Amino acid sequence: MTAPGSEAGHDLSSGGFVEVADRVFVARYRQWDVNVGLVLGRHGAVVVDTRASDVQGAGVLADIRRLGRDIEVRHVISSHVHFDHTFGNAAFETAIVHAHDNVGRTTHTAAEQIKAAFRADPGPAPEFGYTETDAAEVMATVVRGPDRTFGSNATIDLGDRVVTMAYAGRGHTDGDVAVLVPDTDVMFLGDLVEESAHPSFGDDCWPLEWADTLTSHLVEVSGRTVVVPGHGRPVDEDFVRRQRDEVASVAAVIRERRLGGVSLEEALRDPDARLPYPLDHLDSAFRRGWDHLTPPTT
Repeated sequence: MTAPGSEAGHDLSSGGFVEVADRVFVARYRQWDVNVGLVLGRHGAVVVDTRASDVQGAGVLADIRRLGRDIEVRHVISSHVHFDHTFGNAAFETAIVHAHDNVGRTTHTAAEQIKAAFRADPGPAPEFGYTETDAAEVMATVVRGPDRTFGSNATIDLGDRVVTMAYAGRGHTDGDVAVLVPDTDVMFLGDLVEESAHPSFGDDCWPLEWADTLTSHLVEVSGRTVVVPGHGRPVDEDFVRRQRDEVASVAAVIRERRLGGVSLEEALRDPDARLPYPLDHLDSAFRRGWDHLTPPTT
């Protein structure tokens, strides 16, 4: 999704790292159109997400060295568990990897699932910008999970500034975190927000809780905040609020149909004007919502 006026004035399309605030950089990579963040401080650097393989993670390190060979990446933050944000962790051998508790719990299961999916269909997939070579690198990566996990909040001290991590609930996955650089008013939201496509409702999403999670993070967002999504250009507060409202509309339709006794098959066939995204892109959202609204058997 590209909304008029949604970008925060930063052109990331040329590749490599672009400074979006004081010593805060973002690089946007063609494969899976994924963003990587970099925060510099007196006591080293923090990288937010690392791309989709150890080879691609090494490419991130090479791009960082082009900014300055004395930059030492001491910390990596995984915004959530998905491979296109975490498999590059393997390239950051000397850094401490941070993530939510749920990422630590599900890393290796999720990794095996995505590798199996690539083995079944290695691509290429031009719509996601990857080739069979990229897929092979994903399958060959020895996955590195987090070294340190947290439940609700954690802080990294870089000497002259801090980077904070906050968990506000489930949404795109059960382990999405916001990463905030308070002194520059920059927030990385991972795939809780997407700019270059509509939000991704996968088979591990929580569609009924996602909007509330974004509402909680919006407490820390102002009209001056640069919000970096997992995919696409930096956005502003208005964009995040619009996307939050769209996600809430999806949840409202799911609840209404499920509680109204509509069958899942019928719900997946019947469009609704309130849905902001194509119905055929919401299959997992409806299936997950149906499961979450099903009373447990006794």
